Amino acid sequence: MQEINGAEAIIKVLEDLGVRIIFGYPGGANLPIYDALAKSTQIKHILARHEQGAAFMAGGYARVKGVPGVCLATSGPGVTNLITGLADAYLDSVPILALTGQISRDFVGTDAFQEVDTFNMTIPITKHNELIYNEKELVPAIRSAFFIASSGRYGPTLVDIPRDIQEKKAHYDLSETRENKGYQPTLVPHIGQIKRCFRALRKAERPLIIAGGGVVLARANQKLLAFVEKTGVPVVRTLMGKSAMPEDHDLFLGMLGTHGNADANRAVVQSDMVLAIGTRFGDRSTMQKKSYFLKDKVVVHIDIDPAEISKTVAVDIPMVGDINEALNLLLKGLVERAEFPKQKWFKRKTNDNILGKWEEAEIIGLAVSEISKIDQELHLSTDVGRHQMWATHFCNNSKHWPLLTSGGLGTMGFGLPAAIGAWFADPTKPAINITGDGSFYMNMQEFVVAVEYDVPLTVFIVNDQKLGMIRELQKTKYGGRYFGHNFKHTIDFVGLARAMGGQGYKINHKFEILPTLLKAIKSKKPCIIDFDLHRVAKGLAPTLKAM
Repeated sequence: MQEINGAEAIIKVLEDLGVRIIFGYPGGANLPIYDALAKSTQIKHILARHEQGAAFMAGGYARVKGVPGVCLATSGPGVTNLITGLADAYLDSVPILALTGQISRDFVGTDAFQEVDTFNMTIPITKHNELIYNEKELVPAIRSAFFIASSGRYGPTLVDIPRDIQEKKAHYDLSETRENKGYQPTLVPHIGQIKRCFRALRKAERPLIIAGGGVVLARANQKLLAFVEKTGVPVVRTLMGKSAMPEDHDLFLGMLGTHGNADANRAVVQSDMVLAIGTRFGDRSTMQKKSYFLKDKVVVHIDIDPAEISKTVAVDIPMVGDINEALNLLLKGLVERAEFPKQKWFKRKTNDNILGKWEEAEIIGLAVSEISKIDQELHLSTDVGRHQMWATHFCNNSKHWPLLTSGGLGTMGFGLPAAIGAWFADPTKPAINITGDGSFYMNMQEFVVAVEYDVPLTVFIVNDQKLGMIRELQKTKYGGRYFGHNFKHTIDFVGLARAMGGQGYKINHKFEILPTLLKAIKSKKPCIIDFDLHRVAKGLAPTLKAM
């Protein structure tokens, strides 16, 4: 045992857990941790410009690295700023360990300066959280939170640490762990359910696989592909299932749901048996029709979280367990069965990749298609809006996967800091963030972080001087009563990039898209590209109808 203060114990435990990067922002209640962090020779601290940015950076890091991203915030506003990033990670099952400072124990509950009830505020948006009342709880709590974040169904965890515990010296056993009673994720599905799944597949005439984000998080892509090719069962995916299957594969039909394509949605309707893998059947996948989505079909659902089984869609054959383990058992069972592959029952009728009308939305599709022509490995992120939907359909270069995007929470401002975090997870690849001007405004301050740390980041802003998706919804759902969506004053994004220390480029014509992107990437500098949607539209179609 060592007699050190709590802050020093925190850093030593994190070092032992293999943490090498922390994204954070200092304040009075976490300053002792910063004092200890300054002495670490193993952990690098990345100073975000806003706690929300720190959380998104940790999320981007975790999505690429496959281990918990760590973020650090102070009490009060530091915590409340962090909350959106934690909620985003919770809904998309991203492993994050958040460490927050809290006011000293003697003042907890007195409405002291910068006090908020972190524990109760974050219960609904974390997989596990804990307020440390005793220094003996500190080391095992951090180890436990790190383990819980990255086991079972991934998710964010939080440890709230009063300042006096950070400062007080005690004898710490830095290897101390504890039993996580009640937390025992099921990893191997019941063999009886595997057999029932095979019987359902054997009986089905029109089976279909729905691949969700769980396949990507579990890195089970190759096993899913092997299963699909052995059975001949076609596949559709959710938004977060992007990269679960090669999108040029003959058995891949596209994305289902509200923003999906016609073939995928027709396949869901026409199928008689569905094998859903790693999806929570979100409302955009079910097109907000959960009452009869997959009704009268045999539904098999593989998920590591038993709470997701039959939560939204009634399931006939539940299969709780790790996706890799489930696919291993299914692939093993296929060796003994000669009736596969199934006869191909679905024929494509549409080609959703045709562009040609050159309305505003299609021009966004053109832009993201050009990004897919970049023949090198990239970290690719999106924000939320029209560009996100086009990216999920047209960013089909596997060298750019996984696509980092905000699915469950749909958070504007996610993409820029997530791309920075992704680069810190793997600095061998440059990063591109596809964003809209509205999303960029949300966290544009984090571009300075890319400049400060020489991150080769290209921010591609689809600049339409409005909240494009809001306008579309007002047009289709509210009778064209437009309000609150226009940016009456826009800024010079090229000038802003240079003011922040980066480089800036402007695109006025479609032929400039790819050359400008390649120029920005080649520079290896933080760059902002202003893709002027209105000017490009005028060049493509002088008679463009106003949207």
